[in-house]
Amino acid sequence: MHKQLIVSVGLIERDSKYLITRRLSPKNPQWHQRWELPGGKIECNETPEEALHREIFEETHLLIDSPCLLGVYTHNWEVSTGIQQTFILLYHCLAKQGEVILEPQENDDFAWQTLEEMIERKDLLDGTIKMIQDLAIREPDLTFS
Repeated sequence: MHKQLIVSVGLIERDSKYLITRRLSPKNPQWHQRWELPGGKIECNETPEEALHREIFEETHLLIDSPCLLGVYTHNWEVSTGIQQTFILLYHCLAKQGEVILEPQENDDFAWQTLEEMIERKDLLDGTIKMIQDLAIREPDLTFS
């Protein structure tokens, strides 16, 4: 069976670093304790930006500002029921004041890192790797507005 999923994720910036979270998913070894950008599924009757704000708040308790679409990515996952094709809408956004408080059923750790630090990681979620590589290449030319 083939399934498609659309998600909004945030490259959340604070003090020239970006937030990544470590996913907690013991029943899914390919996702468990792998690092990713926060975000999640776009619900029915919800815009991608509404989903971005909601998912980031649910996962981190952060409020974000100034979302700007950076690109659309896709990744195919092999799951028990077949292939899950995930479309990833990647947004740059700014973290408002406040501290990260993780949703313990979804994530068990977080870090603020530069793109260079992220790209050196060996434990990024497969769907996140391509986005971080592209951003690291483009970073000198990136202007977020």
